[in-house]
This record gives sequence, structure tokens and C-alpha cells, in this order.
Amino acid sequence: MSIDGGIYRHASDVCRAVGRVRKLTRYPQTSAEAVSRLERVVDVDIGPRLVLFHHERQPVLPPAVGPNRDDIQRLAILVIGTDEAETVAHFERVRAQGHSYTTLLAHFLAPAAHLLGELWRQDVCDFFEVTIGVGRLQAFMDRLTAPEPISAAEVQRRALMIALPGETHLLGVRMVAKFLEVTGWDVSVEEQLPAEDNARTVASEWIGVVGLSLSLASRAELAARTVSAIRGASMNPHIAIMAGGSAINENPELALQIGADAVGFDAPTAAIVASHLLTRQAAMR
Repeated sequence: MSIDGGIYRHASDVCRAVGRVRKLTRYPQTSAEAVSRLERVVDVDIGPRLVLFHHERQPVLPPAVGPNRDDIQRLAILVIGTDEAETVAHFERVRAQGHSYTTLLAHFLAPAAHLLGELWRQDVCDFFEVTIGVGRLQAFMDRLTAPEPISAAEVQRRALMIALPGETHLLGVRMVAKFLEVTGWDVSVEEQLPAEDNARTVASEWIGVVGLSLSLASRAELAARTVSAIRGASMNPHIAIMAGGSAINENPELALQIGADAVGFDAPTAAIVASHLLTRQAAMR
């Protein structure tokens, strides 16, 4: 897939980067059955519940009319296939329906990423395929963000993933970091460090996006102090903070309470949201 400003100039670039070129084929009937079982997840869970906070600090509400389930499912399957022309054409057909940028992000790209994650968890597709798909969705994200394509030079994909002191559920943070790394990000991970150490990191180097995991709502005050310390010290005046973890998944509004900019429900979805947060910064400069 060749998309100006995207991470991958062509799918084969990704294959060569991991040391193999592999033909991806359409899934047999078992995958269709798996997709069918996931319809409720896509329709009811991620789309309506994905929270993105902008300058007005309000969550994005579901649109009256948005991309439908078939649009989402088709995008998810196409981005891990080999028909690049049809993938781009499908994205552009949905885009041409006149949906807002926020609708396309929250109710098309993010649910497609989540669906990829569900197919991976059900062993319908593998990690290699999912990361190719997430990378392509990030490229579409770049295409949406500004009237003119944003070049790679304008988008510094540098992220810091944080697990707060006392957090025992570290797999989620590490998995988000892995997805970001394999889709072109320079990622640092800090676990069990005080807010002052996190603040020193963002003060000493340019970081575009910070991801923070919160497993217990009772630790929201600590998370809020960490977010405040990071914003106060950051070398990047537009630094964006994304929150995830079981406490956030159960109550997305908690992300707003701790001062985050967005919610990433799972690793593939978080990678799309992080790309949104970063490229929005490039458009602000």
C-alpha cells in the first residue's frame, strides 16, 4: 500500500523488514464465523465507547449515521490482505460518504483495529498479519489528519509507555509498546517509577505520546499526579497522554478525570489512537 505520509510505502517493505515475504490469503469459512461472533463487540463496545478528548475536553459521541458493521469488517480483512488497490478504494468509498474526521477515527479505523485484535486472540490471524494491518490503519490515520499529507519528517513517532508504581498487570503496557515498535515507533517503557522520574524523561527528550496503564480506580489520584507532572515538565508543549488498563476499560470517563487525552482499549486500538494524537500535534505546529 502506497500512502503518502504513512508508515509503509508498500506492504512488501514490512515483509522485508521482518526478514520474510509472505503471501497473505483470504481466510476460509472459519474466519467468517469468527467475525460473526465478534459483531456485537464491534457494534456495541469499541465504536460507541471509544473516548477521545479534544480541546473542549468532552468525549466523542456516537454519530447518528456512521460506517456500518460491514464497512468495518471489510476494512479489517482488506488491510491484512494483498489487494492494495481495493483496500485504498474501500477506505476512500467510506470516506466519501461525508463522515467527519472524528467519526472515521472512532467508528471506522479504531473498531477495525479492535477487530484485528479479536481475530488475533481467537487465533484466526497471527501477530505478523495484525501488525501489518495496524500499520496500514495508521497510514490511513495520517491521511485523514490534515488537508495535505504529513511527511514522515513532520511526524516523530516517539512514545513513552508507563506502568505506575504498584501496578501488577504489566502485559498490556508491554503489548502496546510492541505494537507501536513494529509499526515504526521509537518506544521507551518505564515501570514502577515515581512520577518525578517519568517527568524527567519527558523533560530530557522529545516525546509525542505517553501511554499510562491504570488497573484499579482507587489509584486514579496517583495517575492524575503522574499526568500533571508529565505535562508540567515536558519538552513537547503538545504532548498527548493516552490511558488504558482495566479500570479505564470499565469506566472510560476516568481517563478524563486523570487528565488524559484519549483511551486505548487494547493494543491494536491504542496504536491507532496514538497515531491520531501524534499526527494531530503535527497539524498544530
